[in-house]
Amino acid sequence: MRFDQLAEMTDGTLAGKNVSEHSFTGVSIDSRTIRQGELFVAIRGDRVDGHDYLANALKRGAAGVMVERRCSLAPNVSSDTTVVLVTDSHEAMLSLAARWRDRCPAKVIGVTGSNGKTTTKELAFGLLNAVEKGVYRSPGNFNNLYGAPLSIFGIDETTRVAILELGISTKDEMPKLAKLVHPDLILITNVGPSHLEFFGTVEAVAHAKLELVRQAAPDVPVVINADDALLVREAKKLKRPLVTFGINAPADFDPERISPLSSGGSEVTIRGKQFRVPLIGMHHVSNLLAAYAATATLGYDFESIDTSAIAFTTAPMRGQLVEKNGITFFNDTYNANPESVKASLEAFSQIPTRGRRIIILGDMLELGESAAALHAQIGKALAAHQFDQAYLVGKLAGSIAAQAVASGVAENKVWHSPSRIGAVEAIVRRLQKGDLVMVKASRGVGLEAIIDSVERGESG
Repeated sequence: MRFDQLAEMTDGTLAGKNVSEHSFTGVSIDSRTIRQGELFVAIRGDRVDGHDYLANALKRGAAGVMVERRCSLAPNVSSDTTVVLVTDSHEAMLSLAARWRDRCPAKVIGVTGSNGKTTTKELAFGLLNAVEKGVYRSPGNFNNLYGAPLSIFGIDETTRVAILELGISTKDEMPKLAKLVHPDLILITNVGPSHLEFFGTVEAVAHAKLELVRQAAPDVPVVINADDALLVREAKKLKRPLVTFGINAPADFDPERISPLSSGGSEVTIRGKQFRVPLIGMHHVSNLLAAYAATATLGYDFESIDTSAIAFTTAPMRGQLVEKNGITFFNDTYNANPESVKASLEAFSQIPTRGRRIIILGDMLELGESAAALHAQIGKALAAHQFDQAYLVGKLAGSIAAQAVASGVAENKVWHSPSRIGAVEAIVRRLQKGDLVMVKASRGVGLEAIIDSVERGESG
């Protein structure tokens, strides 16, 4: 796109020397990862101001910058730099992304939900790649009002289907994401007690997720989880046709057979076709069903495909088994809320081992006034599983420890540290070769440091 087109689309002012024909090939908001020829958008955040990194972006090859009129340019930004001046750089980026989305011919799947968004996106990408050319999915977890625009900029004219993950943490975000993405198919994995600090109740979470449906055209298909009774109840209020997937409840798409794989994960038969899911736990079978339902609803089938040969790629830190210096980790450290922790505990209990079974849990964040009670629920769930030792990290995790002991777990099997400081080192020293170790917490707790420490050879 040319910079004069960018200025027109964003109500911006173009500055610099001889810039009428200058163009850019992509968009970035991170001066550390920007690529040659991309536009650098300087975003003013709560903690970091992108205007402080203009020189870094230009040094790494930015074709030009979009900045706010009220912010002065860095002294070392030359006068011949291509600059677009706007009132609000974030709003300008959203406007540009919306215009770009309108120009894209691709069918867009919008994936949202409290749990499983990224994994479902990756599984859908694997399924669609087997039956279609030009399939794209949003990178990493670029799913909010900063990441989703960047995901949209990754769609090009060769893209036939784009799978975009949409995540929210406040009530006002989904309407903006819906307007930005306006998906051709909506997929909602589930709703649960996540971000309750901002939503208050699970019903409010469901209402916010379903805003994506309210904003969509009446003919946009909506795929939901039949096993999630609350989601089904709230979705039916919208009087829209629903496509359902599920394991336990009657659904349009359900598994005919589920068999464990010796390497971990499951072989799942759907409508006569076998699929191999490389992740452990029934919740990942549900994620596969969600991805299949979306693919089939778009009109694709697998009649001529050897589906057992589809090699699914998965996002890191979401339930993989990894071996580090003789210790096997069930690495589920990306994030945590009550439902995902319970699902991971159930999955972990199914993994065979001859060594000790160790569970390491940390605080679940952003749960608001219900935080203590929801952590106590995890303590009760913990007591229902067999394990040799539980290490619990964080102030809120104290409620897990107390309820686990109250529910019958021996006190010497529960170790709690209210602070991460020193806890990682203390836990790592207690791990032994042959252990099977589950690690899960909200990302802000940073318990992936335990796995990193073991990899460096710091365990006992």
